Amino acid sequence: MKKLLLILVVGFWMMQSYAQPTGYYNQTENLTGDDLKTALNNIIKDHVEFSYFAAKTIFKLSDVDPDNPDNVILVYTGRSEDNSNYGTGGDFVNREHVWAKSHGNFADVQPMFSDVHNLKPADGSVNTSRSNLDFDNGGNQHPEATGCYYDSDSWEPRDEVKGDIARIIFYMDTRYEGNNGELNLEAVDLVNTYPNAQHGKLSVLLEWNAFDPPDDFERNRNNVIFSWQKNRNPFIDNPEFADLIWNGANVSAISFLDFAINPSNPIEDEIVNLNVSISSTLGAITNASLFWGLNYDELTNEIPMTSGSNNEYSVEIPGQSGETTVFYKIVAEDGTNTISSITYNYYVAPVFSGEIISIYDIQGQVDDSPYVDQIVSTSGIVTANFGETYFIQNGMGAWNGLFVYDPGRNPSIGDSIIVTGLIEEYYNKTELKEVSGYYLISSDNSLPQAAIINTNEDSEEYESVFVKVINAVCTDENFQSNFFMWKVNDGSGDMLVHNSSIFEYDPSEGESYDITGPLNYDFDEWKIELRFEDDVIIGSDITAPTVSNIFVVNSTSIKLTFSEDVEEISAETSGNYSINNGVNVIEVNQHALQKSVVYIAVSKIVDGDYILIINNVEDLAGNAMENVEIEFSYEGYGIENLNFVNAEVYPNPINSILHCKFVSSENANLSINIIDLSGREIMKTSQNLVNGQNNFSIFLGDQKPGIYFLEMKTDNKVFRKKIMFE
Repeated sequence: MKKLLLILVVGFWMMQSYAQPTGYYNQTENLTGDDLKTALNNIIKDHVEFSYFAAKTIFKLSDVDPDNPDNVILVYTGRSEDNSNYGTGGDFVNREHVWAKSHGNFADVQPMFSDVHNLKPADGSVNTSRSNLDFDNGGNQHPEATGCYYDSDSWEPRDEVKGDIARIIFYMDTRYEGNNGELNLEAVDLVNTYPNAQHGKLSVLLEWNAFDPPDDFERNRNNVIFSWQKNRNPFIDNPEFADLIWNGANVSAISFLDFAINPSNPIEDEIVNLNVSISSTLGAITNASLFWGLNYDELTNEIPMTSGSNNEYSVEIPGQSGETTVFYKIVAEDGTNTISSITYNYYVAPVFSGEIISIYDIQGQVDDSPYVDQIVSTSGIVTANFGETYFIQNGMGAWNGLFVYDPGRNPSIGDSIIVTGLIEEYYNKTELKEVSGYYLISSDNSLPQAAIINTNEDSEEYESVFVKVINAVCTDENFQSNFFMWKVNDGSGDMLVHNSSIFEYDPSEGESYDITGPLNYDFDEWKIELRFEDDVIIGSDITAPTVSNIFVVNSTSIKLTFSEDVEEISAETSGNYSINNGVNVIEVNQHALQKSVVYIAVSKIVDGDYILIINNVEDLAGNAMENVEIEFSYEGYGIENLNFVNAEVYPNPINSILHCKFVSSENANLSINIIDLSGREIMKTSQNLVNGQNNFSIFLGDQKPGIYFLEMKTDNKVFRKKIMFE
């Protein structure tokens, strides 16, 4: 039994503020120009990608109206608008690409298209007016966004966001440097840059960066997006980076290198040791002090730092209560200059003391949890995060997954956590909600091994469990008409796959896939929730080939068509084939181009029924056929099969038109094939038969002189005859 009941009195991180973590910009010190931009790119590239649709969810936190949590602030008008009021034009909310997507043509191209650092909620009609204009001062006042001005080649945003816009353009230039197939975006001192991968006007953007420094709203936005994408906009954290890269500014004489704190994840009342290297090109550092506080703008506590060897400075920061974020900066002097460092922070975790109920016990191995309407604490590893909801799991397999509704928390996949909240059966899905406690034990843990299930095993025991289906064929690719869900089947039954707001995959009907993700239950349906690109891969080939067609060319030759290309040596080994009734397999040859086709030379076949047995013929993945039996019949060509009454075919030999005359005992559809001696179909047509006398002609066109076979079939009758072209 998997019951786990523990009392823990240990230190964990409570969900931390995602502000600027200690040492994030290490390795950027003393750099300018392209060297600095390259160093920043190395820090912020390869971010976690989300779909364009996910921006709507992220905006609810990144651009939230501080006075109304149900609204977002629109970038150009400053209006507070319902965060669900999305649409086209008018007063609907749009997702504005600040670096216009047409500047480089990256519409629908990831990760540029969905990078939320470049997206802002905007009024629909105002967004249309801004279009893809470059940024510059001047123009006519906009009638709705009255703080904005525009003309034929530029757009000037309102004063309150001028710096915000500039820092977004700086971010895009720095983040996208042409690596890994991405565009190389460049901020330039021009307007009319469309359609080039450029945006301007750089000199004006630098002015705006100084005119409108980052405020709490912009810093919160940076922190929220960091919690999702795991990268930051450096120019919000340190606006001076822009002047160092594009405006010819010089680095300070005083530099701060290699920030580090110990412990890296402090708990309540624990003293934190800060170490940093401080030096000056003008000589010795005369004074260095730490300024800290519990608010970004109120670093009022000062502690002198202690100097050591090799320019190392250290200081002890007093222990703080749990659930506290400590902000700090260093101010150093060299007798000539007084310089401040970047403001960093760390989070102080509380101590958890309580009872842990295992997910297995919460699920209870029944439809409804035995802990319904109770507040519990449980632990697990985060297997998926969809913004307002996430999944956790403790152990592998059935009954070990749990769905958590926790808007704004944003844990990372691989986080090991303790979470406290109310258990509820939400439309028959067990979930934990109303989270009152969240503790991060550690990050970057390996996920539980996905439970391998069949596509018909979407049942209660795997609710919220991390699962995988293997080699499942897409049976319905049209997710646009089914609430972004497509279907797969591994032969056991259909299963839904959900293109979530986080990741969307465009499947191909008939293609096989291996699919991984948590199994979710909502709207009375089971579905695998997709998280990112690696959740869907082309299915591994684990099945042996089959025979899709057998055609007796003549009394000494049989043509086999397999369901896929087969490996040459095994396909041409005559001992891998046998035929009953005394027929010997003499030789087997694979088609030179069509690797799914082989020709079997046999001793003479007479009229009758036969069984072909195949062993050890492999596909290109090494899957071998074992004891496969194929039934077939042979009727000597040139002797008519008289299932059709009084059938006549004339003339024979023929030139281009063949006449057919016979009596049918039923109304039916007649399939007509002309086949050459190699078994290749050279013509196919059909004819509707009536009960009684039938007369029709087949136009064969120009064919090479030689012997062919006419084959006419209904569902239960067949007529075959050798014909000759002159």
